[in-house]
Amino acid sequence: MKIGIESELPVVDRNGFAAGHEAVRSVFRRLAARDGFRPYADTPGGEPVGVRAALPGGTLDIGTDYGFCTIEVALPPEEDFARAKAAWHACLDDVLLPALAAEGLSALAHGCQPRTETLGAPWLAAKAHYRLWLDRAERYPGHYAADAWPGFAAVQFNVDVPLDAAVTACDTLIKLTPLVFAWGSNDAVFGGAVQPWHSLRLRGYTELSASNPFFADRLLLPHHLYRDLSDYVREAWARPVFQVERDGEVHSPVDQGLTTAGFAAAGRADFVGRDGAKRTLRCTTADLATGLLYYWPAVRIRVRPDTSLDVPDVVAAVAAGRAEEILADGGRGCFVEIRHLPTMGRAETFAWLAMLLGWLGDLDGCRALTEEWTLDDVRTATEDVLTRGWSARLRGRPLPEWGAAAFELAEASLRRRPVAPVDELAPLARRLAERTSPSSDTVACLERDGIETLVDRLRM
Repeated sequence: MKIGIESELPVVDRNGFAAGHEAVRSVFRRLAARDGFRPYADTPGGEPVGVRAALPGGTLDIGTDYGFCTIEVALPPEEDFARAKAAWHACLDDVLLPALAAEGLSALAHGCQPRTETLGAPWLAAKAHYRLWLDRAERYPGHYAADAWPGFAAVQFNVDVPLDAAVTACDTLIKLTPLVFAWGSNDAVFGGAVQPWHSLRLRGYTELSASNPFFADRLLLPHHLYRDLSDYVREAWARPVFQVERDGEVHSPVDQGLTTAGFAAAGRADFVGRDGAKRTLRCTTADLATGLLYYWPAVRIRVRPDTSLDVPDVVAAVAAGRAEEILADGGRGCFVEIRHLPTMGRAETFAWLAMLLGWLGDLDGCRALTEEWTLDDVRTATEDVLTRGWSARLRGRPLPEWGAAAFELAEASLRRRPVAPVDELAPLARRLAERTSPSSDTVACLERDGIETLVDRLRM
């Protein structure tokens, strides 16, 4: 079982304010001077936005996230839990944290920068697709309010899942979303003040989806759970086109309602580049692959279509329920991204990975546990968690009762198939018993000890 890890880490100065632009660029220059690392840029002007290093299992990428004061670390996949954990610790301790410290910076374990509102274009990372995202979002005023920013700090686990189990795995994790958010809600402190939501990150995604038609259906729960891979692909292609890339430049469709399926059927459509120039572009199989990227809260499938196939053949195979036939390498590169967990203290981060591996190791047990839950039940409970945390209810029962059952299921799964040590679950067992989360921790620390102590506590 291969496991890859991606961490988004807010970066702050000695006083806890969001890192400045030049300081972050200095970090990348320092990393680029290390043996085996090379810088890369995303803009025509060549501004550095990250560094990469070739490792035996793939590429280590350390770059900017949506805001340049957030650094994202993407590690190549490792063969098992222990190796993934060791690689993550080594990357932080031997590479990233020393480079930050040399520039007078540090990374926060979870939460938005608690003193600085990192909103809008002035803080945006110099990546073309982020600016395209901002252009779309800023058409609808209100998203960039301090109480709506979706936050940065998160950890994502990319887990190797057999193709025939991938859809079931995603449906399972979509159903378990209320529990994921109750255990892991964060970002309740913003700008030095407590906000009335357990998760500012989730609040931001909720507001953006409600206010911006382009992001509706992208950021929250899907319309329905999926029968099979072809059902997932057809649903994904029914959403509007976000962007297409040509020669390293991203383009947005002139027709904001253009779907991936519509683009494929027409064969070509008009797009606008960052320079404002309009071009008519032919649909390619790579565009169909881009159309499969959707950002549901808990999970998404990653599959790699065979780009040597023609668009009509790909569309016909999916329409006939044979999506597996369009994948490169027979679908062996399939994995699921488990998303939007807060990057927490080190022990809790890997408690989450152990919990998730336990659930994936007993999909039948998860199906039995959630069998009576409808997607509407899950949606309602998720919204309840946003304001009430562990006090939320699901199908009339207190959420902690469901949490206890899900925890026991994961624990039993790991005892039968020890893909991760059972004792790694201990931090989440304590959270369940105490009805706490990273959000409640930050609020308690702020109210008890003040903002300076909170900043110091969050430093990694």
